[in-house]
Amino acid sequence: MSQVQNHRSWDRVANVFGESTPHPRGSVWPARVDQYLDEGLTDREVDRWVQSACLLCSNGCGADIAVKDGRMVGIRGRAGDTVSHGRLGPKGLYGSTPWASFPDRLTRPLIREAGRLVETDWETAMGRIVEVSKRLLKEKGPLSHGFYTSGQLFLEEYYTLAVIGKAGLGTPHMDGNTRLCTATSAAAFKESFGADGQPGSYTDIEHCDAIFLYGHNMPETQTVLWTRILDRSRGDDPPRIVCVDPRRTAVAEEADRTGGVHLAPRVGTNLALMNGLTRELLVHDWIDRAWVDAHTIGLDDLRETVDPYTPEHVAEVCGIDPEDLRTAARIFGESENVLSTVLQGFYQSHQATAASVAVHNLHLLRGMIGRPGPATCAASSVAAGVS
Repeated sequence: MSQVQNHRSWDRVANVFGESTPHPRGSVWPARVDQYLDEGLTDREVDRWVQSACLLCSNGCGADIAVKDGRMVGIRGRAGDTVSHGRLGPKGLYGSTPWASFPDRLTRPLIREAGRLVETDWETAMGRIVEVSKRLLKEKGPLSHGFYTSGQLFLEEYYTLAVIGKAGLGTPHMDGNTRLCTATSAAAFKESFGADGQPGSYTDIEHCDAIFLYGHNMPETQTVLWTRILDRSRGDDPPRIVCVDPRRTAVAEEADRTGGVHLAPRVGTNLALMNGLTRELLVHDWIDRAWVDAHTIGLDDLRETVDPYTPEHVAEVCGIDPEDLRTAARIFGESENVLSTVLQGFYQSHQATAASVAVHNLHLLRGMIGRPGPATCAASSVAAGVS
């Protein structure tokens, strides 16, 4: 059973995550349907609900769009959605309705005339793009053109863009938000596992007894996913949380509350920190030797690489307390199931791929992969989270 939580029934500014639904380890995350309707409207006045999805962060929450008289008048989560179990973050709840018809949104294209933006029609605007593009191609060639896109396009749209830019115009200057995080994630996964698909699931949150977030400020970047973690950490048998982030975030506060630890390394020292955690696992023999022998290679080289990274040396490089490093390593080494998530703090940092591979190595050393609960996941803001 699930209960509809209308936007007027609680304050999502004061309580960003909405009403909590704590539950114990191993149980299903309870459904909670979040809903927004234009002021004065009721469910019975909606003409129809159209299935869709929220694209305003990387979680990919299923959503139903309320339509009345041919226009969007509301949105609600879908209780049966495997990603959100009916929830929507503030962006999903308010980002499309009522702002879809907000008076200061553009409704006509603009072109620049004598330094000023003026309204025009689509034929004129697209004609200007064609005219200038042809002139630049003739005068300077294809290197005069470049494309920078978001990470929220569909596969077919990326394909079409590549056909236009590379096959059509012939420019190599094509970049996007995806390179800033997903490219690192993909490269690290391919280096560790030979494929860029992440070996984790949202449902691992329900089964783990420790969660490590590496450079991942989940409360701000993936609100619904953090709600899912909070419902575990506030329920019976909660997981301990370890936060790796130079900033004092809500993740760090939850780490303290759950008996975990906040590691705040200096910017650019992630790899040294990971080498220290790896060394602690090896020194204390917190590894699954049979699994490592059967499924991995390079253990001796790894041991040699991380050997200089004692807790004291890591503390000096990273600016952290050596005891905090030992605590984090012990949590990883002694927990039954560990879930790790990685985001821009690692993916957009110094030696990004190497640091991300080091996260995978911790799971490989403990044989924590390929079963419910323990996993290493890219929770990238453009990679659809831990999926």
